[in-house]
Amino acid sequence: MKHGLRPFGAAICGALALAAPAAEAQRALQGELSFELGRNQEKSRNYKHIATSLGTTFDNGVGLQLDLSVGKFESVISTQPAAAVHVYFAPGGGWALGAYLSGEDQRPGNYVHLGLEAGYDAGPFDLEAYAAYRDDRAASSDGSRYGIAAAYAPDSWNGAGLFGGGHVDEGLPGGDRSIAYLGTDYRFGNNTRLSLMAGRTDLSETVMKLSYSITFGDGPRFSRRDNMSTFGPY
Repeated sequence: MKHGLRPFGAAICGALALAAPAAEAQRALQGELSFELGRNQEKSRNYKHIATSLGTTFDNGVGLQLDLSVGKFESVISTQPAAAVHVYFAPGGGWALGAYLSGEDQRPGNYVHLGLEAGYDAGPFDLEAYAAYRDDRAASSDGSRYGIAAAYAPDSWNGAGLFGGGHVDEGLPGGDRSIAYLGTDYRFGNNTRLSLMAGRTDLSETVMKLSYSITFGDGPRFSRRDNMSTFGPY
């Protein structure tokens, strides 16, 4: 399965070639910088996480997004860096279809994810779904990660919004895991946002996360898929 990375990489290169004509591109920067603090109540474990996403959508509908993040759990020696590249096509009507390649360090293993994703943005309502194959680089095992996320923030709520979703990891060396969560956020007039999330894991543990983010342009087209962004202080 390790050789399966090659055709996926070729597909990304081909999509980037479609976006190459710089003279015709509308290069409006879109993205987000996020600062997060979280806690797993049952494990009495805190975590901190800094992440950013930056990208653009070209005139022909092809888009590119890069994600970078680093975080750390208390009582865990190493940090957890992650990076990803998304290539997508936005044909209009609020839809976007994409693929992504990500790598992250979750010691004792390093993981690569190859995924497909779809998003629908209808103004106050936003919906995403994704599914990815996981390649365990330090072992012979592999697995999958998939999930769904939704958000609702009508203008009549004056900056307030609700969001929720769920994520699943299958085939991990330590067993499968999952999380379901709900949250609320408030968007300030200076393109910043404060959000609070509460979730429940498959281990019947309660996790909470407080985030402060700065938005560039319309914000990232797709959410980040790394371990800490999806599972928080699991």
